[in-house]
Amino acid sequence: MFSRCSPKGFSVIIHPTMRILQVCSAESLGGGERHVIDLTLALIGRGHELHLAVRPGSPLRAQLADSAVVWHELPLRNALDAISVCRLAGIIQRHRIDLLHAHVARDYPICGVAARIAGDVRLVITRHHFRPLRAGWLYRQALAPAAALIAVSGAVGDRLHEAFPGFTGRIVVIPNWIDPAICGSLDRQEARQRLGITRPTVVAILGQISPLKRQDLFVEAAMKLIDDRHFDEVEFLVIGSPAPEDLRFARRLEERISAAGLADRVRFIGFLDRLPSYLSAIDIVAVPSRNEAFSLVLVEAMAAGCAVVATRVGGMAEIVEDGVTGIFIDPDDATTLSSAIARLVTEPGLRRLISDNGCQRARQRYARDRLIDRLEAVYSGCHREASGE
Repeated sequence: MFSRCSPKGFSVIIHPTMRILQVCSAESLGGGERHVIDLTLALIGRGHELHLAVRPGSPLRAQLADSAVVWHELPLRNALDAISVCRLAGIIQRHRIDLLHAHVARDYPICGVAARIAGDVRLVITRHHFRPLRAGWLYRQALAPAAALIAVSGAVGDRLHEAFPGFTGRIVVIPNWIDPAICGSLDRQEARQRLGITRPTVVAILGQISPLKRQDLFVEAAMKLIDDRHFDEVEFLVIGSPAPEDLRFARRLEERISAAGLADRVRFIGFLDRLPSYLSAIDIVAVPSRNEAFSLVLVEAMAAGCAVVATRVGGMAEIVEDGVTGIFIDPDDATTLSSAIARLVTEPGLRRLISDNGCQRARQRYARDRLIDRLEAVYSGCHREASGE
Protein backbone atom coordinates (compact mmCIF):
# COMPACT_ATOMS: atom_id res chain seq x y z
CA MET A 1 0.00 0.00 0.00
CA PHE A 2 2.82 2.43 0.86
CA SER A 3 6.11 3.10 -0.88
CA ARG A 4 9.32 1.69 0.53
CA CYS A 5 11.74 4.25 1.94
CA SER A 6 15.40 4.31 1.09
CA PRO A 7 17.71 4.23 4.15
CA LYS A 8 19.47 7.23 2.58
CA GLY A 9 17.82 10.61 2.30
CA PHE A 10 19.22 11.23 -1.19
CA SER A 11 16.98 9.10 -3.41
CA VAL A 12 13.61 10.23 -4.69
CA ILE A 13 10.70 9.08 -2.53
CA ILE A 14 7.65 8.22 -4.61
CA HIS A 15 4.32 8.46 -2.83
CA PRO A 16 1.56 6.27 -4.25
CA THR A 17 -1.96 7.57 -4.51
CA MET A 18 -4.05 6.77 -1.43
CA ARG A 19 -7.60 6.79 -0.19
CA ILE A 20 -7.42 9.40 2.56
CA LEU A 21 -10.10 10.10 5.15
CA GLN A 22 -9.74 13.37 7.05
CA VAL A 23 -11.83 13.87 10.19
CA CYS A 24 -12.64 17.40 11.38
CA SER A 25 -15.51 18.16 13.77
CA ALA A 26 -14.90 21.93 13.83
CA GLU A 27 -17.97 24.18 13.60
CA SER A 28 -16.28 27.46 12.62
CA LEU A 29 -13.53 28.52 10.23
CA GLY A 30 -10.19 29.26 11.88
CA GLY A 31 -6.58 28.65 10.91
CA GLY A 32 -6.81 24.90 11.53
CA GLU A 33 -9.91 24.58 9.37
CA ARG A 34 -8.32 26.63 6.57
CA HIS A 35 -5.40 24.21 6.78
CA VAL A 36 -7.75 21.24 6.32
CA ILE A 37 -9.40 22.93 3.32
CA ASP A 38 -6.12 23.67 1.58
CA LEU A 39 -4.67 20.26 2.42
CA THR A 40 -7.73 18.60 0.92
CA LEU A 41 -7.38 20.58 -2.31
CA ALA A 42 -3.64 19.90 -2.49
CA LEU A 43 -4.05 16.16 -1.98
CA ILE A 44 -6.79 15.96 -4.61
CA GLY A 45 -4.46 17.84 -6.96
CA ARG A 46 -1.80 15.18 -6.33
CA GLY A 47 -4.16 12.40 -7.34
CA HIS A 48 -5.33 11.08 -3.95
CA GLU A 49 -8.93 10.08 -3.27
CA LEU A 50 -10.24 12.34 -0.50
CA HIS A 51 -12.96 11.58 2.02
CA LEU A 52 -14.01 14.02 4.74
CA ALA A 53 -15.89 13.10 7.93
CA VAL A 54 -17.58 16.16 9.45
CA ARG A 55 -20.46 17.13 11.71
CA PRO A 56 -23.82 18.13 10.17
CA GLY A 57 -23.72 21.78 9.09
CA SER A 58 -19.91 21.86 8.89
CA PRO A 59 -18.59 25.07 7.25
CA LEU A 60 -16.06 22.93 5.39
CA ARG A 61 -18.77 21.70 3.02
CA ALA A 62 -19.45 25.15 1.57
CA GLN A 63 -15.73 25.87 1.21
CA LEU A 64 -15.13 22.60 -0.66
CA ALA A 65 -18.47 22.41 -2.48
CA ASP A 66 -16.88 22.26 -5.94
CA SER A 67 -14.18 19.75 -5.01
CA ALA A 68 -14.02 16.01 -5.59
CA VAL A 69 -14.61 15.10 -1.94
CA VAL A 70 -16.59 12.11 -0.67
CA TRP A 71 -18.52 13.43 2.35
CA HIS A 72 -19.49 11.53 5.50
CA GLU A 73 -21.58 13.12 8.25
CA LEU A 74 -21.04 11.82 11.78
CA PRO A 75 -22.14 13.13 15.20
CA LEU A 76 -18.50 13.56 16.40
CA ARG A 77 -19.88 14.88 19.70
CA ASN A 78 -16.95 14.12 21.99
CA ALA A 79 -14.06 11.76 22.60
CA LEU A 80 -16.43 9.08 24.00
CA ASP A 81 -18.84 9.06 21.05
CA ALA A 82 -19.25 5.29 20.49
CA ILE A 83 -21.71 5.80 17.62
CA SER A 84 -19.15 7.84 15.68
CA VAL A 85 -16.45 5.25 16.41
CA CYS A 86 -18.53 2.42 14.95
CA ARG A 87 -19.64 4.41 11.92
CA LEU A 88 -16.12 5.66 11.25
CA ALA A 89 -14.73 2.12 11.41
CA GLY A 90 -17.40 1.06 8.92
CA ILE A 91 -16.47 3.89 6.53
CA ILE A 92 -12.79 2.87 6.71
CA GLN A 93 -13.59 -0.74 5.87
CA ARG A 94 -16.28 -0.03 3.26
CA HIS A 95 -14.18 2.48 1.31
CA ARG A 96 -10.87 0.68 1.92
CA ILE A 97 -9.31 3.80 3.43
CA ASP A 98 -5.50 3.76 3.49
CA LEU A 99 -4.86 6.83 5.65
CA LEU A 100 -6.95 8.31 8.49
CA HIS A 101 -6.04 11.87 9.53
CA ALA A 102 -7.58 13.62 12.56
CA HIS A 103 -7.30 17.38 13.16
CA VAL A 104 -9.38 18.19 16.29
CA ALA A 105 -8.59 16.94 19.82
CA ARG A 106 -12.04 15.47 20.48
CA ASP A 107 -11.70 13.46 17.27
CA TYR A 108 -8.35 11.85 18.19
CA PRO A 109 -9.68 9.05 20.44
CA ILE A 110 -12.60 8.39 18.08
CA CYS A 111 -10.15 7.93 15.23
CA GLY A 112 -7.75 5.88 17.34
CA VAL A 113 -10.38 3.36 18.41
CA ALA A 114 -11.94 3.25 14.93
CA ALA A 115 -8.50 2.56 13.40
CA ARG A 116 -7.98 -0.28 15.87
CA ILE A 117 -11.37 -1.80 14.98
CA ALA A 118 -11.01 -1.31 11.23
CA GLY A 119 -7.56 -2.82 11.02
CA ASP A 120 -5.47 -2.05 7.94
CA VAL A 121 -5.35 1.77 8.08
CA ARG A 122 -2.55 4.19 8.94
CA LEU A 123 -3.52 6.82 11.55
CA VAL A 124 -2.01 10.31 11.67
CA ILE A 125 -3.10 13.16 13.93
CA THR A 126 -2.22 16.85 13.69
CA ARG A 127 -2.21 19.09 16.74
CA HIS A 128 -3.19 22.62 15.67
CA HIS A 129 -3.66 24.04 19.19
CA PHE A 130 -1.21 25.30 21.81
CA ARG A 131 -3.23 24.05 24.81
CA PRO A 132 -1.77 20.95 26.51
CA LEU A 133 -3.68 17.71 26.04
CA ARG A 134 -4.94 15.91 29.14
CA ALA A 135 -3.69 12.55 27.98
CA GLY A 136 -4.43 9.97 30.68
CA TRP A 137 -3.82 6.25 30.33
CA LEU A 138 -7.07 5.62 28.42
CA TYR A 139 -6.40 8.50 26.04
CA ARG A 140 -2.90 7.21 25.32
CA GLN A 141 -4.26 3.71 24.75
CA ALA A 142 -6.81 5.09 22.29
CA LEU A 143 -4.05 6.80 20.33
CA ALA A 144 -1.66 3.84 20.47
CA PRO A 145 -2.34 2.96 16.79
CA ALA A 146 -1.15 6.42 15.63
CA ALA A 147 1.79 6.16 13.24
CA ALA A 148 2.62 9.85 13.57
CA LEU A 149 1.68 12.86 15.69
CA ILE A 150 2.23 16.07 13.74
CA ALA A 151 2.86 19.33 15.58
CA VAL A 152 2.46 22.62 13.70
CA SER A 153 5.34 24.22 15.63
CA GLY A 154 8.17 23.30 17.96
CA ALA A 155 6.19 24.71 20.89
CA VAL A 156 3.30 22.38 20.10
CA GLY A 157 5.76 19.52 19.65
CA ASP A 158 7.02 20.10 23.19
CA ARG A 159 3.44 19.84 24.48
CA LEU A 160 2.96 16.56 22.63
CA HIS A 161 6.17 15.16 24.13
CA GLU A 162 4.84 16.05 27.59
CA ALA A 163 1.44 14.47 26.92
CA PHE A 164 2.77 11.34 25.17
CA PRO A 165 6.25 10.58 26.53
CA GLY A 166 6.14 7.10 25.03
CA PHE A 167 5.42 8.45 21.53
CA THR A 168 8.69 10.36 21.08
CA GLY A 169 9.74 8.54 17.92
CA ARG A 170 6.41 9.32 16.29
CA ILE A 171 6.25 13.09 16.89
CA VAL A 172 7.24 15.26 13.93
CA VAL A 173 7.03 19.04 13.44
CA ILE A 174 5.55 20.22 10.14
CA PRO A 175 4.42 23.84 10.20
CA ASN A 176 1.36 25.07 8.35
CA TRP A 177 2.05 26.45 4.92
CA ILE A 178 1.13 29.26 2.58
CA ASP A 179 0.60 29.51 -1.14
CA PRO A 180 2.97 32.34 -2.15
CA ALA A 181 1.06 32.81 -5.40
CA ILE A 182 -2.06 33.90 -3.48
CA CYS A 183 -0.58 36.09 -0.74
CA GLY A 184 -1.05 39.70 -1.79
CA SER A 185 -2.01 38.65 -5.31
CA LEU A 186 -4.62 41.38 -5.88
CA ASP A 187 -3.38 44.66 -7.32
CA ARG A 188 -2.90 47.04 -4.37
CA GLN A 189 -5.19 49.70 -5.75
CA GLU A 190 -7.94 47.19 -6.53
CA ALA A 191 -7.65 45.60 -3.09
CA ARG A 192 -7.83 49.01 -1.40
CA GLN A 193 -10.87 49.92 -3.46
CA ARG A 194 -12.68 46.68 -2.59
CA LEU A 195 -12.01 47.27 1.11
CA GLY A 196 -13.11 50.90 0.94
CA ILE A 197 -9.72 52.22 2.08
CA THR A 198 -9.20 55.96 1.71
CA ARG A 199 -6.16 56.76 3.87
CA PRO A 200 -2.53 56.17 2.76
CA THR A 201 -1.50 53.75 5.53
CA VAL A 202 -3.47 50.72 6.73
CA VAL A 203 -2.96 48.75 9.93
CA ALA A 204 -5.03 45.58 10.38
CA ILE A 205 -5.71 42.70 12.71
CA LEU A 206 -6.77 39.49 10.98
CA GLY A 207 -8.63 36.36 11.98
CA GLN A 208 -11.51 35.12 14.05
CA ILE A 209 -12.71 37.72 16.55
CA SER A 210 -12.21 36.33 20.05
CA PRO A 211 -10.65 37.31 23.40
CA LEU A 212 -7.74 34.99 22.57
CA LYS A 213 -6.85 37.02 19.47
CA ARG A 214 -6.99 40.28 21.48
CA GLN A 215 -8.92 42.52 19.08
CA ASP A 216 -9.74 44.52 22.21
CA LEU A 217 -6.03 45.29 22.64
CA PHE A 218 -5.82 46.31 18.99
CA VAL A 219 -8.82 48.64 19.35
CA GLU A 220 -7.28 50.23 22.45
CA ALA A 221 -3.94 50.75 20.68
CA ALA A 222 -5.70 52.22 17.63
CA MET A 223 -7.62 54.69 19.79
CA LYS A 224 -4.36 55.79 21.46
CA LEU A 225 -2.80 56.49 18.07
CA ILE A 226 -5.87 58.23 16.64
CA ASP A 227 -5.68 60.70 19.55
CA ASP A 228 -2.29 61.77 18.14
CA ARG A 229 -2.71 63.94 15.03
CA HIS A 230 0.55 62.54 13.62
CA PHE A 231 -1.51 59.48 12.68
CA ASP A 232 -4.37 61.19 10.86
CA GLU A 233 -3.41 59.38 7.64
CA VAL A 234 -3.70 55.91 9.22
CA GLU A 235 -6.73 53.64 8.93
CA PHE A 236 -7.33 50.61 11.16
CA LEU A 237 -9.15 47.47 10.01
CA VAL A 238 -10.53 44.53 12.01
CA ILE A 239 -10.93 41.69 9.52
CA GLY A 240 -12.73 38.55 10.67
CA SER A 241 -15.92 37.37 12.30
CA PRO A 242 -16.70 35.88 15.72
CA ALA A 243 -17.82 32.37 16.58
CA PRO A 244 -21.30 32.27 18.19
CA GLU A 245 -19.83 32.25 21.71
CA ASP A 246 -17.85 35.44 20.96
CA LEU A 247 -20.66 37.55 19.47
CA ARG A 248 -21.00 39.66 22.63
CA PHE A 249 -17.25 40.31 22.69
CA ALA A 250 -17.36 41.53 19.07
CA ARG A 251 -20.46 43.65 19.69
CA ARG A 252 -18.84 45.39 22.66
CA LEU A 253 -15.84 46.32 20.53
CA GLU A 254 -17.99 47.79 17.76
CA GLU A 255 -20.09 49.68 20.30
CA ARG A 256 -16.96 51.13 21.91
CA ILE A 257 -15.69 52.42 18.55
CA SER A 258 -19.11 53.78 17.61
CA ALA A 259 -19.53 55.58 20.96
CA ALA A 260 -16.13 57.23 20.46
CA GLY A 261 -17.16 58.45 17.00
CA LEU A 262 -14.33 56.54 15.33
CA ALA A 263 -16.27 54.17 13.08
CA ASP A 264 -14.62 55.69 9.99
CA ARG A 265 -11.10 55.18 11.42
CA VAL A 266 -11.46 51.70 12.98
CA ARG A 267 -13.59 49.66 10.61
CA PHE A 268 -14.94 46.13 11.09
CA ILE A 269 -14.77 44.36 7.74
CA GLY A 270 -16.17 40.98 8.76
CA PHE A 271 -15.16 37.63 7.26
CA LEU A 272 -13.24 38.03 4.01
CA ASP A 273 -13.17 35.13 1.57
CA ARG A 274 -9.71 34.62 0.02
CA LEU A 275 -8.25 36.95 2.63
CA PRO A 276 -4.57 36.38 1.67
CA SER A 277 -5.14 37.93 -1.77
CA TYR A 278 -6.27 41.22 -0.14
CA LEU A 279 -3.12 41.65 1.92
CA SER A 280 -1.54 43.84 -0.77
CA ALA A 281 -3.80 46.63 0.53
CA ILE A 282 -2.39 46.45 4.07
CA ASP A 283 0.88 47.93 5.30
CA ILE A 284 1.11 46.67 8.89
CA VAL A 285 -0.49 43.60 10.49
CA ALA A 286 -0.78 43.19 14.26
CA VAL A 287 -1.06 39.73 15.82
CA PRO A 288 -1.28 40.39 19.59
CA SER A 289 -2.74 36.96 20.47
CA ARG A 290 -2.41 35.56 23.99
CA ASN A 291 -1.06 32.39 22.45
CA GLU A 292 -0.91 30.69 19.09
CA ALA A 293 0.09 27.20 18.07
CA PHE A 294 1.32 28.60 14.76
CA SER A 295 -0.55 31.65 13.31
CA LEU A 296 -1.25 31.25 9.64
CA VAL A 297 -2.30 34.89 9.23
CA LEU A 298 1.09 36.02 10.55
CA VAL A 299 2.97 34.03 7.91
CA GLU A 300 0.55 35.06 5.14
CA ALA A 301 0.97 38.72 6.09
CA MET A 302 4.75 38.40 5.99
CA ALA A 303 4.64 36.64 2.63
CA ALA A 304 2.45 39.43 1.23
CA GLY A 305 5.02 42.06 2.24
CA CYS A 306 3.24 43.44 5.31
CA ALA A 307 5.35 44.53 8.27
CA VAL A 308 4.21 42.52 11.29
CA VAL A 309 3.90 43.10 15.03
CA ALA A 310 3.32 40.03 17.22
CA THR A 311 3.52 38.67 20.73
CA ARG A 312 6.47 36.37 21.45
CA VAL A 313 4.32 33.35 22.35
CA GLY A 314 3.82 29.78 21.14
CA GLY A 315 4.60 29.14 17.50
CA MET A 316 4.88 32.86 16.73
CA ALA A 317 8.14 32.99 18.68
CA GLU A 318 9.56 30.63 16.03
CA ILE A 319 8.25 32.59 13.04
CA VAL A 320 9.43 36.14 13.75
CA GLU A 321 12.98 37.34 14.34
CA ASP A 322 12.63 40.49 16.43
CA GLY A 323 13.72 43.64 14.61
CA VAL A 324 14.53 41.68 11.44
CA THR A 325 11.31 40.08 10.15
CA GLY A 326 8.90 41.68 12.62
CA ILE A 327 8.59 43.39 16.00
CA PHE A 328 7.71 41.55 19.20
CA ILE A 329 5.50 43.19 21.81
CA ASP A 330 4.62 42.37 25.40
CA PRO A 331 1.43 40.34 25.85
CA ASP A 332 -1.66 42.16 27.16
CA ASP A 333 -0.04 45.58 26.76
CA ALA A 334 -1.76 48.10 24.47
CA THR A 335 1.02 50.64 25.03
CA THR A 336 3.78 48.46 23.57
CA LEU A 337 1.45 47.51 20.71
CA SER A 338 0.70 51.16 19.87
CA SER A 339 4.41 52.03 20.20
CA ALA A 340 5.43 49.27 17.78
CA ILE A 341 2.79 50.32 15.26
CA ALA A 342 3.89 53.96 15.64
CA ARG A 343 7.51 53.02 14.89
CA LEU A 344 6.52 51.24 11.70
CA VAL A 345 4.28 54.11 10.59
CA THR A 346 6.83 56.87 11.26
CA GLU A 347 9.97 54.99 10.15
CA PRO A 348 9.33 53.89 6.55
CA GLY A 349 12.88 52.59 6.17
CA LEU A 350 12.42 50.21 9.10
CA ARG A 351 9.01 49.17 7.80
CA ARG A 352 10.44 48.42 4.37
CA LEU A 353 13.36 46.44 5.83
CA ILE A 354 11.09 44.32 8.02
CA SER A 355 8.56 43.73 5.26
CA ASP A 356 11.25 42.70 2.74
CA ASN A 357 13.00 40.38 5.19
CA GLY A 358 9.71 38.89 6.39
CA CYS A 359 8.47 38.31 2.87
CA GLN A 360 11.63 36.47 1.85
CA ARG A 361 11.72 34.38 5.03
CA ALA A 362 8.03 33.37 4.87
CA ARG A 363 8.12 32.43 1.19
CA GLN A 364 11.19 30.26 1.68
CA ARG A 365 10.36 28.57 4.97
CA TYR A 366 6.61 28.01 4.57
CA ALA A 367 6.26 27.24 0.87
CA ARG A 368 3.23 25.04 0.24
CA ASP A 369 4.67 22.37 -2.07
CA ARG A 370 7.74 21.67 0.06
CA LEU A 371 5.74 21.18 3.24
CA ILE A 372 3.08 19.05 1.58
CA ASP A 373 5.93 16.87 0.29
CA ARG A 374 6.93 16.37 3.92
CA LEU A 375 3.36 15.57 4.92
CA GLU A 376 3.06 12.98 2.15
CA ALA A 377 6.26 11.45 3.47
CA VAL A 378 4.59 11.10 6.88
CA TYR A 379 1.57 9.52 5.22
CA SER A 380 3.74 6.92 3.50
CA GLY A 381 5.96 6.28 6.51
CA CYS A 382 9.04 7.97 5.04
CA HIS A 383 9.03 11.11 7.20
CA ARG A 384 12.42 10.50 8.81
CA GLU A 385 14.11 10.48 5.39
CA ALA A 386 12.00 13.39 4.12
CA SER A 387 12.71 15.61 7.11
CA GLY A 388 16.35 14.64 7.45
CA GLU A 389 15.84 13.20 10.94
